[in-house]
Amino acid sequence: AVKVKPAPKTKKVADLPKFIAPQLCKLVDQPPSGAGWVHEVKFDGYRMQLRVEDGNARLFTRKGLDWTAKFSAIAKAAAKLLDCIIDGEVCALDHSGAPDFAALQAALSDNKSEDLIFFAFDLLIAEAEDLRPLPLTIRKARLNALLKGASATLRFVEHFSSGGDAVLQSACRMHLEGIVSKKTGAPYASGCGDSWVKSKCRAGHEVVI
Repeated sequence: AVKVKPAPKTKKVADLPKFIAPQLCKLVDQPPSGAGWVHEVKFDGYRMQLRVEDGNARLFTRKGLDWTAKFSAIAKAAAKLLDCIIDGEVCALDHSGAPDFAALQAALSDNKSEDLIFFAFDLLIAEAEDLRPLPLTIRKARLNALLKGASATLRFVEHFSSGGDAVLQSACRMHLEGIVSKKTGAPYASGCGDSWVKSKCRAGHEVVI
């Protein structure tokens, strides 16, 4: 008989953690292929953790520094969300809609965060439930639902389940930095493991027309 693995259990949290160390990506030469992986665009911005509690939103860097004041427009938009902790990336977009790191740095030095976007790609805690033990696909479905009807400043990061090579080539053609590939069934684990890997665009990936 085929053994069915029991679904991972989530637990309730009495208090929202102040900060959760982020899950990190290993750099690989080629994205993984085959089932069990999805691929997301790698955004060229600042990795941030968004923490919303009782209508108060705060943004923390990957080291846990509070950068809410730098991204006040994003915090204001996120304050309407239910209590949660979301993993994502803050970016500035150029005229073609691609992330522009120089424009992000300029916005920070000018103290202008109105046009910046928070790209949300993982949901760690929602409504006092720790979702980290759940598979990525379930966490992302919950995240998509949480962001429905939210401000356009907060955007859900779509993923692709087709071959990683094709997704990477598309990203490189659009002059993006690369892609992040994630195991669909894996829990969220702080630090560097093997369930998130990144592949970068390099010379030769672009298709010359």
